[in-house]
Formats: sequence, C-alpha cells, structure tokens
Amino acid sequence: MPSNKVIVDVLMETSNLLQQKGWNKFSMARDPQGEGVGPNSKDASCYCLSGALVRAWRTIDPQNEDFYFKYFEKKFSDDLRETYGYDRTFTRWNDEVATSRDNVVTLIHSVITSILRDDASADPGVGLKPPAVGPDNRRA
Repeated sequence: MPSNKVIVDVLMETSNLLQQKGWNKFSMARDPQGEGVGPNSKDASCYCLSGALVRAWRTIDPQNEDFYFKYFEKKFSDDLRETYGYDRTFTRWNDEVATSRDNVVTLIHSVITSILRDDASADPGVGLKPPAVGPDNRRA
C-alpha cells in the first residue's frame, strides 16, 4: 500500500492536470477536437476526474494501480456522502452533478484534507512537540 504522502502526491498531480489541461464530462480524456481518448494519450487536452486520477497515478506510482481504483472509489464516495449528501460514485458525480473544474478541484482538495486529518488523528503527537531552545534544550 502506498504511503499517504504518495497518495496526496497523486491527488495534487490530479488537481494540477485538471487546472493545466482542463476538465470534461463523459470521457476519461478528450483531444483538442473533443474526441474521446485514453488518459495516457499524448493528445489528451482535458480530463474528467477519473481520467485525471488514472493519468496521475500512472505517472507517479504505476506499480500500485490495482490499489488506487478501489481506494479512490471509497475515499471520494465517502467525501461526497459526508460533504454533499451524494450517495453515488464520483465518476457519476463528475458527469451529472459537477458544473465546473473548480467543483472537481475543490472535491480533490477536500479528499486531501481528509487524508491529512486521518494522518493527524492516527498520530496526534506529530508536529505538536515544542521546539528545543538553546544548547541544553530548555524551553524559554
């Protein structure tokens, strides 16, 4: 299983792809003429959420592809249910509910926040230790 850092890196790459290339509905990726292409196509000029996720994990962590399909389906579905009361798949949300790239990027960042929150609750002492001060490490 990939670390949460790698998972967040995949999500950040997904967000970057959508912001740099563009967003679409009803196709994992589209070329400049609007024709559907695969997410790995060199002609891809925009992506839906699932297409951008696939492209991102195939770029960053391709050896764990089987993990990502199941993981992101659950993670995004949980977040959509919790945040929006939406009880269907994130691919359906992308195609039927989302109205803009900003909606999708906001959802991605919400999932990132959820992962980071889970990390913090798993180890509440992380980052909470006061910094050492002076040569004998006494606090001022």
